[in-house]
Amino acid sequence: QLCELSQGEANVDFGLEELAPDSAWAAAARRENGAAAAAHGGGDHFAGGDSGSYAWSQTEEEVEVCVRGAPSGRGAAKRVGVAYGRGRSLRVCFDGKVAVELPELFDAVVPDGCAWTLESGVLALTLEKADARPWATLALELTKA
Repeated sequence: QLCELSQGEANVDFGLEELAPDSAWAAAARRENGAAAAAHGGGDHFAGGDSGSYAWSQTEEEVEVCVRGAPSGRGAAKRVGVAYGRGRSLRVCFDGKVAVELPELFDAVVPDGCAWTLESGVLALTLEKADARPWATLALELTKA
């Protein structure tokens, strides 16, 4: 559905397939944003963020998620549980309690290419992207109509 606005702009409803990260318009937008960043002296600018319980950042090939509140001390690694949901989700548990649950990641990761480490109460996860490209966000939060 298209609605003309006063200054020649328009609101457009997108179909679900058009929201895919590999859609033509999304790929074009990434190229244009990369070119604009390069023109302004910046290198690659990738999305990242901090939700309070965890922070995330990325490169073209990997996503790093740092989860706060991880156990520490002797035997701490045995008190951590991490599941990648066939590469489409992320679940982190400390002492059997869910610390972070992301039911649908922005894009797929390669579970065998993922790893984690513990240091000073922070669990640092490195997730290998299945497709090397920037993510707009860590997780999708689609609502069903």
